[in-house]
Amino acid sequence: MDLLIELGALAFASRMKRMSEIGMQSVADVYQFYGIDFEAKYFPLFYYLSQKGEASIMEIAEVLNVTHPAIIQTAKGLEKKGLIISKKSSEDARKRNLKLSKKGKILLPKLQKIWADVKELNTNIFENQEHNILVALTELENIWTEKTYIERFKEFHKLA
Repeated sequence: MDLLIELGALAFASRMKRMSEIGMQSVADVYQFYGIDFEAKYFPLFYYLSQKGEASIMEIAEVLNVTHPAIIQTAKGLEKKGLIISKKSSEDARKRNLKLSKKGKILLPKLQKIWADVKELNTNIFENQEHNILVALTELENIWTEKTYIERFKEFHKLA
């Protein structure tokens, strides 16, 4: 028995959270297998900085479509590991910019190899399913970008 499966659409968000946790742990296991001290939750921020070079916290939050506090929390973890550095913006002293540290740049090629392998496996898994979950996720993200869930809820139940 799996209650979340039985609950169907009611437990959608709980199932997504569960899948996220499984996915994060799976990739954490890969990092551990290679002896890399890196957490899956760091990936989006670290990857963006590896591509961009340097970016403000606000820019990163916007690009990743997450909150400013979420970026700050992730950045603190990466800074604590010595993988990124934070410095005042040359354009605005009130803003902080992030970039990979020397240690982060040294680690990057190993991570890139792991990311390529993870992407290859994930692509194989997703493409061999009846329904490609990445397509479905994009559709849902687009739906909720157009109109928030609470707006849809009120409209659907004629509460607005």
